[in-house]
Amino acid sequence: MSIKILATGDIHIGQRVSGLPSNADGFSAKDTWKRIVEWAISNTVDIIVLTGDIVDRDNRYFEAVGPIQSGFTRLKEKDISVFIVSGNHDFDVLPQIIKSGSFSNVHLLGAGGEWELFTFKKENEILQFAGWSFPTQYITEDPLDKFNLTDINKDIPCIGLLHGDVFTPDSKYAPIRLHKFKSFPVNTWILGHIHKPQVLNENDPFICYPGSPLAFSSKETDLHGPLLITVNNALIQKPERVLASPVRFEILEIDITGSESEDDLRNKLISQITVLDKSLEKELSDVSCLVYDITLRGTHNNIKQIESWSTGLVNDFEHETSNHTRIFVRKINTNITPGVENLAELANQNSPAGILAQIIIAINNNTKNDFLDEMLIDWKEKHIRINNKDTFSPLNKSVESADNEETGKQCILNESKRLLGELLLQKK
Repeated sequence: MSIKILATGDIHIGQRVSGLPSNADGFSAKDTWKRIVEWAISNTVDIIVLTGDIVDRDNRYFEAVGPIQSGFTRLKEKDISVFIVSGNHDFDVLPQIIKSGSFSNVHLLGAGGEWELFTFKKENEILQFAGWSFPTQYITEDPLDKFNLTDINKDIPCIGLLHGDVFTPDSKYAPIRLHKFKSFPVNTWILGHIHKPQVLNENDPFICYPGSPLAFSSKETDLHGPLLITVNNALIQKPERVLASPVRFEILEIDITGSESEDDLRNKLISQITVLDKSLEKELSDVSCLVYDITLRGTHNNIKQIESWSTGLVNDFEHETSNHTRIFVRKINTNITPGVENLAELANQNSPAGILAQIIIAINNNTKNDFLDEMLIDWKEKHIRINNKDTFSPLNKSVESADNEETGKQCILNESKRLLGELLLQKK
């Protein structure tokens, strides 16, 4: 009889999805944890594997304790085991939550930063779990350097659970060297810390980040969801992704060349979204909310007008697929080029339009321009000054800094195109 395992991590209970409209609710990490528990019960799963950061550090104990313990209780009633390691967010909170309840079905592996082995049996199938947990918030050494489990039975399949940062040697969140995984008698490694699902090695051993089961922001595009792993006849089968995140973010580019009215723009938007919906139809079966970040490209003589139409689309647009997935537009960026026949010729002019053309060419071709360099310095200083104001301090914890040169260039490029379009329109 086979063993069915549902594997996930980085649930971050206490955190909510950003960028959703006010009328979209029921998409918190807490709700996702409940869905995982109920799916495991409905699909007769034997084990749930959690690879750390189950609790979000900024919200911590009080918001997480109720849902987690309720889930553990439901799983215990159905004789479903939980194997778990703690991460950098919940290194202290997770052990407290487990100890405060009576959960004989829950096994926290590697507490205190010491590797631990546990053997699970189901009739004629036997499976080993090797795990390590964060003892403190910051770990600057590779946990695999301290792998000391000499009692692993090589004739029994073994799954390793670890929270850490592969490919970042200077990380303060347990930097892991990929080649080290091959040094141990572990068949499959399930990792935590990175929210984006990815397979790092296909065979001998299989190594993957299942990713967060919930897409938290527009930066977390593509399919998210737990992995279902089956162990049959002492062989660990290749995982399959199940129970897609109820929220999915996607990026869409639309060429608006030839759009002469707001209706034209809206029709192009709906047409492009409809095409993408059909290509994603199978993946959207469990998705309740699909959110787009759209970039408008192409040429147009009145960029300001396009921006005005875009604002209306963001505020008013709502669509529903045949699978009843609600579609929203979170944000529309414009990267539109003014209708200039010869931008290089215009750049030779000693005029405001000529200067703007020079800036656009310099950014597009990555060439030096003294005026652009001055603007970048000024932009960065003002951007840092604004971000450091007390008014924005609560936001700085959750928003990545965007004061790098590429971000500044993109802002200047978009504004230069818009201004050039207005100047040329006035000239006409």
